[in-house]
Amino acid sequence: MKRFSGKALSERLYKSFLAWSLFIGLWEWSIYTGILKSMLLAPPTVIIEKMLYFLEKGYLQINIAASLGRFFAGFVIAILIAIPLGLILGLFKRLYEWISPLLNFIRLIPPPAILPFAIILLGIGESPAVFVIALGSFFPILMNTVQGVKETETIHLEVVKTMGGNRVDLIRHVIFPSAIPTVMTGIRIGFGIGWLVLVSSEVVAADSGLGFMLEGARNLLETPTIFVGMTTICILGLMIDVFLKRIERFFILRKGGGYLTYN
Repeated sequence: MKRFSGKALSERLYKSFLAWSLFIGLWEWSIYTGILKSMLLAPPTVIIEKMLYFLEKGYLQINIAASLGRFFAGFVIAILIAIPLGLILGLFKRLYEWISPLLNFIRLIPPPAILPFAIILLGIGESPAVFVIALGSFFPILMNTVQGVKETETIHLEVVKTMGGNRVDLIRHVIFPSAIPTVMTGIRIGFGIGWLVLVSSEVVAADSGLGFMLEGARNLLETPTIFVGMTTICILGLMIDVFLKRIERFFILRKGGGYLTYN
């Protein structure tokens, strides 16, 4: 089985490498032959040279560090607020019925649309960018936490009650562990939205980061730098998403094996 899985993975990587090689080769060839204008679409070789130059000078690392620091500040804030609030709203249905209209109203406002208000309220700098990233990540985590609490198996709750467990025991040993896979799904969705918001917030409300780098390159019509920024954002986002997906899969498999460990 392991040999088959390894072979399948190798074939998948080979096909991906072949497809990307063909795409990049056609891209370079179309610019070299003049089918596409290099002013509008930088050739891959120039993009790679520009990226290596930025890495050598440390310019790319500085902006990556600024973006990651800004993003994780907002993302962690969203997690720390959304999960406890989601547990409370999931446990107290009447409270959720009262608050849900307001939550749904705010949830439907795109975070970038709130950015001008955040700048007026918090000023130019880190705070408005962190605020809109946290807001973009917040609602998927909150709603999935509420849903995870609601989907807790009644029979598991009854078992703990029969064994003399109180509400704290129910939350600790049944409700929260049962909700973790759904919460992790919300965290992955929240990451995706927060990551998209990151760039728009840096374009307007920051003086560093990958979004700021993209905006500066756009003003100078520096297409190689634009592609370096976009490629870096894609690679970082993919790496973080794969990491979160592995954690999500771990909890889903663990849930399949059972959570109930109350004594």
